[in-house]
Amino acid sequence: MIMKQESKWNKGDWVKGRTVNGELMYGYIVDFDSDEGTVKVNVVACDRESTVGRTVETLNYLIKPFPILPMNNDQLRSMTDLALITSDRDWFMDLSSKLSESKKASGDQMTRSDAWFWSAQR
Repeated sequence: MIMKQESKWNKGDWVKGRTVNGELMYGYIVDFDSDEGTVKVNVVACDRESTVGRTVETLNYLIKPFPILPMNNDQLRSMTDLALITSDRDWFMDLSSKLSESKKASGDQMTRSDAWFWSAQR
């Protein structure tokens, strides 16, 4: 009996690592096969230019999570604008709560320029 291995990856995870040909790349996961130990990555940047924009299949152990730095308030606002433009309500609500938590943690008060942002949540 073969035990199915749990994947540590999720679709959309940002990763960096190597292709099976040894090229350095980073991108996001579009699919994975836990049984085979492979992942398919949509490549955003690579040291082989012709690989950029393509989906490549590589081995689990050749990639690792891409470090994501926390966003500041201006970056959160910009991403919230993008969520509104794309009509992604869940993403908008997630970003809004992060911005609210960030402002509470820093002790910032809502300013008049923030009113447009918060009015969308009422």
